[in-house]
Amino acid sequence: MQMTEMELLHIGDQLNSEALAIAKCVTSASQTTDPKLQQLYSTIADRHRGHYETLLRNVQNLATQRQF
Repeated sequence: MQMTEMELLHIGDQLNSEALAIAKCVTSASQTTDPKLQQLYSTIADRHRGHYETLLRNVQNLATQRQF
């Protein structure tokens, strides 16, 4: 499957959005004293980290296959 330049730009934007979500959750977890909220923020950060890693892995696979 060939990726267009626009699709690659969208993936880049999504990677940036996931990175920002991770940073916000990590910051929020560090700023609260409520253990339940800390755990919630950490769980959400981990979920966004998974999204980021999946996107990145897919782009790397495409690059390896030279599909863009």
